[in-house]
Amino acid sequence: MSASLSDLTLEETQAALLRRDASPTEVAAGYLAAIERWEPTTGAFVTVSAERLLAGAKRAEDEIMRGSPGRLAAIGVSVKDNIDVAGLPTTAGSSWFVERAAADAESWRRLASAGALHVGKANMHEFAYGATNVNPKARTTVNPWDPRCVSGGSSGGSAVSVAIGACGASLGTDTGGSVRIPAALTGVTGFKPSLGLVPTTKVFPLSPSCDTVGVFSRTAAGCARVLQGLLAEGAPADGGTGQGDPHRRRSLRELRLGVVRSHLAAASPEVYEVVHRALKIIEGLGAAVDWVDLHHEEEARAVTGAVVGFEAAQVHRRWIRDRPGGYGDDVRARLEAGSAVSASRYRAAKQERRRLAAEMVADQCLFDAVIGPAVPVTAPKVAECGPERAPEVQAVLLANTYCFNVTGQPAISVPCGTASGGLPVGLQMAAGPGKDRDLLAMAMALQAATDWHERRPPLREPVA
Repeated sequence: MSASLSDLTLEETQAALLRRDASPTEVAAGYLAAIERWEPTTGAFVTVSAERLLAGAKRAEDEIMRGSPGRLAAIGVSVKDNIDVAGLPTTAGSSWFVERAAADAESWRRLASAGALHVGKANMHEFAYGATNVNPKARTTVNPWDPRCVSGGSSGGSAVSVAIGACGASLGTDTGGSVRIPAALTGVTGFKPSLGLVPTTKVFPLSPSCDTVGVFSRTAAGCARVLQGLLAEGAPADGGTGQGDPHRRRSLRELRLGVVRSHLAAASPEVYEVVHRALKIIEGLGAAVDWVDLHHEEEARAVTGAVVGFEAAQVHRRWIRDRPGGYGDDVRARLEAGSAVSASRYRAAKQERRRLAAEMVADQCLFDAVIGPAVPVTAPKVAECGPERAPEVQAVLLANTYCFNVTGQPAISVPCGTASGGLPVGLQMAAGPGKDRDLLAMAMALQAATDWHERRPPLREPVA
């Protein structure tokens, strides 16, 4: 039973636990069996906490027997390795930086309090400053659909851990697309909440004013259940608006969806074909679909890039001066570029970002959500992501996601099919700031009417 359990969604696992069709120990064994099948080839994990997981599963069995399970009882969750878990080292994807966490990050503390079980620390792009998860100084995470290809990043290990069935959900971080990009490239669902909704306490920062803790699961329903666990006690279920029941919307009928014209136009032919086909299905499900243009998008990316670069350089200012050789070429180049951003330019960029964000949100006012390809290409080959091409690949992968980090809107990538080469394609959806639960409800309605999220990567023997 353990092997089949790793194929279930988070909500299917919970249903099996409640029916007593599976025990927490069997669920935990299923996660560990998936890790044994896929690791170390995929490079999804920095550490695996097998003993902690099994001990937690035993406690969950007792809680279920007493009739007092938590909201996420016995659900395994991996945690990106820039998010502290008490007693475990945090490396932030570095070959030399190690800090043993004295306390849990607030995000993980809330999930653990809801009954979630720690599976392991997930691999990531070095210091979260890249979109491929190609990490020559530590370890690269590859794509389980084709190990010659990247997973996407910077939360690549989190996405892959969900894709291979090693956990029911994962915590990642998203500063420019680092949850949605790997979700799209590996065929899982990745949700970035509204900026500031989930606390970033004891998360190693990339850009403190832009960092967001996000969630991976196989489905939007799984992400919604994890978000409930992440919300502070007593917080509105929608994250602040007092509106938006994630189970309220049963279909896409009467939704007004705007296709971001520039995002679809820039897609590769194979991604365009998959997304265009998905849009036709969405129209057939009753949504009204029209074009939307996001004005000043390139300018907004540039000013936010200056903010992120300056803040990242401040975080690393001593290390980049004293040990520049400790960084991968791509990350070192980005930090050095950030060091060249003056304090006056940084202050001006923050002000300009606020103005441009307001204008981009206003562009979307006629729609319930805007949609388009999460990433304009399928997963690039690892061999194509060397230092000489890193800036080009980074720009392509971030092209469609970064704008919603500028605005702080909630955004999600859901699977919408596979390209001709068998690699997944993600559909990005974004709603207004604070409309997190409404966005999840839309994504859940789409997944209730389609089966793209049910596809699993093929296990190769051996994976290579």
